[in-house]
Order: sequence, then structure tokens, then C-alpha cells
Amino acid sequence: MGSRVTPQQKQHGKWVTLPASAPMARNHSCSLDVKPGLKGRSDLRIVNHDTSSAVFHVSMR
Repeated sequence: MGSRVTPQQKQHGKWVTLPASAPMARNHSCSLDVKPGLKGRSDLRIVNHDTSSAVFHVSMR
């Protein structure tokens, strides 16, 4: 097993770390259960040390 990854949500123009983390598997996969705090469309990314994933979008109702 490798290092841990954490999700971030863009809030008011800044990336904010959400209260979740998960270990990254050898095949670079992970599974996270995240509940973004803002309703509507959110920009999210996954961070590992100083590397981040591409931004993806989630809509909350």
C-alpha cells in the first residue's frame, strides 16, 4: 500500500481539504466517501502530497 490521498473542493476561489482520506493502492486506485458541503455544482480534485488529479465536477441537490 502507498500513501494517502485526500479530496479538495474549490470554495470561494480556494482549494479546501475535505475531512476524508484513503490509502492509494499499488495500481493507483482509491475509494473515498465524500460529502461536499456546498449545494449546486462543485469542483473537486484528489491530492497526494504536492500532486493533484484533474478537476472533476459534482452536482449536489
